[in-house]
Amino acid sequence: MSYFQAIILGIVQGLTEFLPVSSSGHLVLFQHLFGLEGEILVFDILLHFATLLAVIVVFRHKIAELLLGAITDIGQRSPGESVVSAASQSKNIRYIMAIVIGTVPAVVLGLSFKDLFESLFSSIFPVLIALTVTGLILLATFFRRPGDKDVGVGNGFLIGMAQACAIIPGISRSGSTISAALFLGVRRSDAGEFSFLLSLPAICGAVLLAVLDIAECGIDTASLGPWIAGMIAAFLSGYVSLMLLMAVVRRGKIGWFGFYCLALVAAVFILQPEGSKAEHNINEHGDLTVTERLISIPSTYDNSSQPVRVYEAVGKSRPLLIALHTWSHDYSQSDASEYFKRCRERDWHCVFPNFRGPNKTPAACGSPAAMQDILDAVEWAKDNFDVDPRRVFLVGCSGGGYMTLQMAGNFPTVWTAASAWVPISDIARWHEETTERGLVYSQDIELACGGKPGDSPAVDKEYSQRSAVTHLWRAHILPVDINAGIHDGHGGSFGGEGSVPVGQTIRAYNALVKAAGKGGELIGEDIIAAIEKDEAVPPGTRTDTNEDATYGRRIHLRRSSGLSRMTLFEGGHEIVYDAVFAWLEQF
Repeated sequence: MSYFQAIILGIVQGLTEFLPVSSSGHLVLFQHLFGLEGEILVFDILLHFATLLAVIVVFRHKIAELLLGAITDIGQRSPGESVVSAASQSKNIRYIMAIVIGTVPAVVLGLSFKDLFESLFSSIFPVLIALTVTGLILLATFFRRPGDKDVGVGNGFLIGMAQACAIIPGISRSGSTISAALFLGVRRSDAGEFSFLLSLPAICGAVLLAVLDIAECGIDTASLGPWIAGMIAAFLSGYVSLMLLMAVVRRGKIGWFGFYCLALVAAVFILQPEGSKAEHNINEHGDLTVTERLISIPSTYDNSSQPVRVYEAVGKSRPLLIALHTWSHDYSQSDASEYFKRCRERDWHCVFPNFRGPNKTPAACGSPAAMQDILDAVEWAKDNFDVDPRRVFLVGCSGGGYMTLQMAGNFPTVWTAASAWVPISDIARWHEETTERGLVYSQDIELACGGKPGDSPAVDKEYSQRSAVTHLWRAHILPVDINAGIHDGHGGSFGGEGSVPVGQTIRAYNALVKAAGKGGELIGEDIIAAIEKDEAVPPGTRTDTNEDATYGRRIHLRRSSGLSRMTLFEGGHEIVYDAVFAWLEQF
């Protein structure tokens, strides 16, 4: 994301957060305009935090009045009067309780359907429907006469129900809550004021959840500068739009924004109808990029909604590539763009599933649920795209390489060929290796498997079932290509942290060789130990070749046995895309 894009999105968020036209809906539309699929959600939360500060600044006197008034009312209660009784008589406390109770529906709905709502943030069609609903609700306020009621706890809950619906991108939070208050007969000025005070705990909760996600998954530090610029733009534009809307609400003119919402929907349908083929854009560096779609697939494992990024080829009966995200990432990973770009060049279908996100929960990390999500993505592509069923390929790097081997071993007949790069093959061994180096991945593994190796037979079974080497014997019937940079596992200039020792790759290859009945071709543990220690292949070790133009660097060790191939190349913890597609295009 560039600074320009972040600032524009910040201004859009600030102007539309308080105007009743759905800020989230506008962000999704601009996201598609800028081609920012996958990175909008955390940035959206940060922009909401910036506009939250604008609310606090504008209503600082009312907030102080409520808090100080509540304390005063309790402190000045009559002798012998209980705190509960005094609180029930306090107008300030009743107002605060209305905010608290009004927040409950959004919390319940948001936590219960979090994955579903997140999946909507990169799809235009649901947003257009929701914007239409927002427009009609706003227009309906023209037919409601001004009321004179206080907010009250009961009305607060009903207004909170309207706020809960606004979790859906395209449903305006301010539009739905202000309209609900007006329909309930609340005074116009109180309707606007309560709407924005009600937003405080909801936005605070959303920001807190986002902070926890960021703390667990980390963020791309390169995005921090643009994000901060976007937040500043959101705060300033939000302050202006908030002051403007309060004046509009007092005059009873909020319904006019309904015409804007309907006009926006019509314009988007005309300029970019949903369902059209994916197009390409030019990014800020002048490079050709692919704009893919994000869809949601019901899991046949537990019926949960799973996000999947897809790109549809143009030609008839085209190959399908299933590309998998790395260990600590999910379907939003930016590295997927390289797969989509190369598939577009070849006119291949490409699918990038989530398979339960980062590998630090029991539902992820090679679990039955995660594997079924990938199979569901394959079936969805076959049902919705014109796929050549004889050419269904699988590829992944690091954690994606691990899952490539896991899927190849468990479901070898699904794939035409597979390519795994710097993969983890033995989870228990990798736990030991990462523990020795003090890497966070050992903690991830424990969270996924329920403990450390040896803690219990049940935990050990989890380690075994989640390890690709347990199942790879079935994959000897499948062309499987396994690769690693010889410096992986050591760090330094070649591989960054270099988190996966090359023995994980070699032992995976050995499992395939052994399953094919070619035990004499196994690579010995003494050779594996020497390579991991010295970052070099011992002299005299047989290699099938030292050159492969598709890798663009020296080949230290290559072995082929039956349909399986293993390559150690000059490099670290990385993937060589030219080599990936050169391998797959053979089949």
